[in-house]
Amino acid sequence: MESAFRALVPLLAVACALVATDVHARPAKRKAKKPRTTQEESWGSTPSAKYAALSRTACVTELKSRKIRFEEVSTARGVAMPVRLKGPLGGVTYRTELPSSERTSAPHEVMDCRLVLALHDLSAILVKRDIEEVHMFSAWRPPPKSWPADKHAIRHPGALAIDIRRFVKKATPRSKPEDLVVLRDWKPARDKQPCTAEARASGSDDAKELRAIFCDADDQRLFTSMLSPNYDKAHENHFHLEIRPDVKWRLVL
Repeated sequence: MESAFRALVPLLAVACALVATDVHARPAKRKAKKPRTTQEESWGSTPSAKYAALSRTACVTELKSRKIRFEEVSTARGVAMPVRLKGPLGGVTYRTELPSSERTSAPHEVMDCRLVLALHDLSAILVKRDIEEVHMFSAWRPPPKSWPADKHAIRHPGALAIDIRRFVKKATPRSKPEDLVVLRDWKPARDKQPCTAEARASGSDDAKELRAIFCDADDQRLFTSMLSPNYDKAHENHFHLEIRPDVKWRLVL
């Protein structure tokens, strides 16, 4: 009996070693990330949700009722309702920094009609701060040529988002000509909510004004998704403002 037990000792040692190895080999459980999106009971009554739900006919009719100067674009791959602005929008010019001779045909200035309506509302916030121009990296970024002709895209490929880098002010009795630049004036706090009372009160005067613009647009629910430099490094030099159809959530960070 004793000899049989002694024979089992090496086998038991091997078994214990295998169990220990298996335990250490298992990956550690990752802490679940806090969801970044939020849902509100009143989402359907917000401007962003109402604009996102518009048909092409209804959207174009609304542009005309607001006396917005625009032209419809015949073909823009991935874009459901492509238009190009023909002048200021609610008193504010939205433009890339391309030469004027190139802007009239630049794909990056094509926008979905529904995004234009949201930007028209944003202009009401901007003109109160004497802002006359918004400089953007792009609105539409054409999807690959292989993209199906009848498939509508989202975000930039669908011209439903705009990346704003700079706000330019005009000279008035209240202010001198100046600008607000996202990269220069916004100090990122990664993954922190941008519109808390503490965040709104921090930074230089330009930083506070830049944040006030962002947060006023948030308060009015003008966009489905609003990404600031707080979101990640890729967004540290611009605001990403987006209309997103067929969702009930919002993302503001």
